[in-house]
Amino acid sequence: MIWNEYAERLREVLKLDGNPIAITFSMAPAEGGKGGKHWVCGALQEARDGVIINLDKENSACHGGTWHLGLGPRPSGKEDKALKKFLVEGEKLFCSIATFHRAMTLTAQPPLGLADYVIISPLGKAPSKPDLVLFLCNAEQACRLLTLATYDSGVSPKTELVGSACHMAITYPLVSGEINVSFMDYTARKMKGYKPNELFVSIPYHRMAGIMESIPFCTAGTAKTEYPPEFRHLVEGSSETKS
Repeated sequence: MIWNEYAERLREVLKLDGNPIAITFSMAPAEGGKGGKHWVCGALQEARDGVIINLDKENSACHGGTWHLGLGPRPSGKEDKALKKFLVEGEKLFCSIATFHRAMTLTAQPPLGLADYVIISPLGKAPSKPDLVLFLCNAEQACRLLTLATYDSGVSPKTELVGSACHMAITYPLVSGEINVSFMDYTARKMKGYKPNELFVSIPYHRMAGIMESIPFCTAGTAKTEYPPEFRHLVEGSSETKS
């Protein structure tokens, strides 16, 4: 599978600490999936480390994650009231329930009913074509990915930076088709022990071929910087001035 081949090339070029992560919305689970309950933010880390997880509404340990991935409806009744109280008084990520409502209304809505399973796997082991490829990386690696992604168009992604980790990393790029950068929500970072310098870059799979094609031609990939003669004197003059 071509996406399996992408994985090793990207690990080599970007010097990634672990695997790119494939996200596939599916009506059937993948073979070899790990059992047990899973938080989405934890499943992403496990997939980076080589594990395949078939997430559905039964084994999703987080009601918010179940909703954001479209595996179940938004909590209602007592569960909705408890969620709002927790967000405002527990997590303290929003100053009021009105602020939470505004954040949810102004962001991409979950793909409710799209699939029975969200397969979260290492890209190199993904059994079917991914919908998204996620990179858990540092700022420099994120810079390189975004540069490779815009190398042939120059068009900046329309990012969405507010919400839960699973919303920013999966929901928004899935429903919008846009590349997204996610710093995650602070609770997910603390609870699952993400490193201070880690963030997610989420890339819709239809953008991956362009990224791979750009690698040998772009300095964010493997190309070397070259200075044309008519530009070289400007660089050399700048260096002399500084010295």
